[in-house]
Amino acid sequence: MKFLILIMSFFIITAMGIEQSTFTPKAKIALLSSPSVIGRYTQSSYNVALATFLASNREFELISYTIKDESASSLSSVFEQMTNDKIDAVLAPLTLSGVKNLLTLPTDKLLFIPTVHKRDVQNAPENIVFGAIDYQAQIQALVPYMTTSVAVFYDNSAVGNSLSTATQTLAHESKRGVRSLTAYAVDAKGADIVKYLSKPSAFSKRSIVTHLPVVKTAMLTAHLTFIGVKATNILSTQMNFNPSLLTLTQLSNRKNMIIANSIIEQVPSIYESNALLNNDLTFDWINYTTSVGADYLISRLYGYERAYSMRIVDSQVIYPVELMSPKESGFEPFKDKQ
Repeated sequence: MKFLILIMSFFIITAMGIEQSTFTPKAKIALLSSPSVIGRYTQSSYNVALATFLASNREFELISYTIKDESASSLSSVFEQMTNDKIDAVLAPLTLSGVKNLLTLPTDKLLFIPTVHKRDVQNAPENIVFGAIDYQAQIQALVPYMTTSVAVFYDNSAVGNSLSTATQTLAHESKRGVRSLTAYAVDAKGADIVKYLSKPSAFSKRSIVTHLPVVKTAMLTAHLTFIGVKATNILSTQMNFNPSLLTLTQLSNRKNMIIANSIIEQVPSIYESNALLNNDLTFDWINYTTSVGADYLISRLYGYERAYSMRIVDSQVIYPVELMSPKESGFEPFKDKQ
């Protein structure tokens, strides 16, 4: 089926006036990833890069390089291979650990990292551009809607701990006058949620911030409703800008929910090309930032203006933030009633 969709995409591109025979390899771009680390994103990142390059109408050769892990030795070996293959640029969806290992290696190749924010690394060379969304900017956008008492529920993982710490710091530094903030680490199965909510009155009129994945957020909101907690609002970041939230929760559970989102700009040609391969650029932020990275690399190699308009400041893509409300059948811009 995917092969058929890919063939259809080539026919559509030809119908737009670009002959398939003109796609002789010129710019050689690598997609570097470790399937054992990022799982399905190895394939989806390749598909997104392919569709985005096709939308550019430029000649290219996209080559996938997979490594067993993100260790310095694995990265060193694959970069040596890419040098021998005369690769011009690299799109690398690596974890933070992998990027830190990468920075120990000498390389002057043009690189785009769609999965890490530059804030999280030190002394990155100018040839590396970072494209992850900014969770801190999203939390900052939510701070004005926090009450003086805040409860933070977070996944007990590296990402969850980082988001919880950032929320506590930004809330206390704000002018909102947050006087009380309690953080609750939730285990892998979400069993802690019921235990934490054993005293419903402790959460009345508080702002509840959820840094939990969508399934656990659904558990949290459902239990809040079940035990009759009258929270002022429920706040969340990109991880819950997900259509699954609408199917896993009742409208009453999410009626006072505000979600920060940075997947805003959609370039029609890139969006349509990705839609042909069933690539989600609307809700999947890694797919989206990978598309931004692919557009950046091919525009740099050919010396033309990027299709996406987000600024790049100090080698980091700057994404806007908008606040959304999950309604009955979709997400709508949040209407501030303050």
